[in-house]
Amino acid sequence: MFKINKEARKSTSGHIDEILTLPNNTAPIWYKDPGLRKLQVWIFVVFFSQICTGFDASNTSNLQAFASWKTMLGNPDSSQLGIITSIYFMGCLAGSIPCGMFADRFGRKLGLLLGQVLTVIGAAIQASSYTYAQYLCARFIMGVGIASITNSGPAMLFELAHPRMKGTLVSLFNPFWYVGSIVCAATAFGTTHMSVTNSMGWRIPSFIQGVFPLVCIPFTIFMPESPSYLIVRGKKEQALATLAKYHSNGDLNDPLVLKEVDDIEVAILNSKDTQSYKQILSHKPHRKRFMVITIMTLMALWSGQSIITFYFTSILELVGINNPSKQTGINTGLNVMNLVSSVLGAYVSARVGRRPMWMLSIIGMIVVNIPFTALTAEYAKTNSVNVAYGVIVMLFLYDFSYNIACNPLLYSYTTELLPFSIRAKGLAWKNLVGQVALIINMYVNPIALAKITWKYYIFYMCLNLVWLTLVYFLFPETLGLTLEELSRLFEEDRLGSIGDIESDGVDQIHVTELGKK
Repeated sequence: MFKINKEARKSTSGHIDEILTLPNNTAPIWYKDPGLRKLQVWIFVVFFSQICTGFDASNTSNLQAFASWKTMLGNPDSSQLGIITSIYFMGCLAGSIPCGMFADRFGRKLGLLLGQVLTVIGAAIQASSYTYAQYLCARFIMGVGIASITNSGPAMLFELAHPRMKGTLVSLFNPFWYVGSIVCAATAFGTTHMSVTNSMGWRIPSFIQGVFPLVCIPFTIFMPESPSYLIVRGKKEQALATLAKYHSNGDLNDPLVLKEVDDIEVAILNSKDTQSYKQILSHKPHRKRFMVITIMTLMALWSGQSIITFYFTSILELVGINNPSKQTGINTGLNVMNLVSSVLGAYVSARVGRRPMWMLSIIGMIVVNIPFTALTAEYAKTNSVNVAYGVIVMLFLYDFSYNIACNPLLYSYTTELLPFSIRAKGLAWKNLVGQVALIINMYVNPIALAKITWKYYIFYMCLNLVWLTLVYFLFPETLGLTLEELSRLFEEDRLGSIGDIESDGVDQIHVTELGKK
């Protein structure tokens, strides 16, 4: 346990205010500025990469509605279904640490490109699968690719975005997961109207999941590299040119751009970008950062929402909704609501702070869990259609509560807590912990749902009470804080060594309304 320095939390008028008040050759509103409009093209490429993450992760859940898919896989039981679903996350697990090292060594741009290429290869193998082993191989390859995208993508956003837009843009990264999930559900909904014996019903969605990364590849090739990475590699002039092009419309002498470059250089002098995990974890402030990130990741994945995401079909069957068209139609509607609520959460957290949103999200899930469990138990006794629809309403409310914080803050909160020197490794650690948690979910959830049905939801209600307590006592507020102020949060009442206080231009944590100074 560690204390949160309240004085440091209150101190929000430091360097970040200074950099944002410097003269800057950009328009106040981003879409009225040529440089910022060009920058948004590259930002959207990263967002588009996250769309394929949502499509890939949701695909197997949607394909469970197809009889031809089950036949191809030999009509898997609940245990085998857990393996089929979890193999994707095993690939993410295997790729987490190596992809973080790859991004540190070769850059965020190549890390993003690697993920896109692997996802295209995996999609091609999956769409052409005729055996159980071939399908598992495809899902594993796609998992490795997604590990690279989710490591390099948030880092690239945080390091390339304009300081006044940084926090909001990183918070919007994960909501694009739902765009992919919506497209996947809508595609599956359309193909469920094909003949039940036609394997194209599940092959078409499998093929389409490779289209998104395929479109991204040519854009990523021409994407600028992270300025922080360029300076770390001794390419200061290239970094300055990149920042000037997108942050000041080509003005190499712009005060804000020069300050960003100076701050990056100072941060590099104060840290070692080649730190090993052993070196990182030997430092108390970094251990605290990693502890909070670990708790946050487990909380986001062990809150009960993963049951809805990956076993939605099983839940609907539990309450008597067995028609594939109805299942995929409801799933599409749920994902639209998820997207809206996660984007709403990204913007609201920029105004009220991270801690309040974390706590509001968890409290919402705890409250909704009570009628959700009760209604599911009632349906098991009565088979009432009205009760079944009540369960569906609770599913929507549960996901809404989850998505106002656990989706948009999952990556933005992580990047805010991590200085540049350990950002890629910290994101890799988050992904590693996340994949372990998901793999456990994939094995346990289908078996638990089959054995104890609605009683399993009570377990997650109790677990959410634990998460709420940990958030209240351990999670610092990051809204508006500089990295120096964040360092004091983790140092309790002491000021850490200079190597712990990194306040480079890309590390300014300032969440403000998109398009406003």
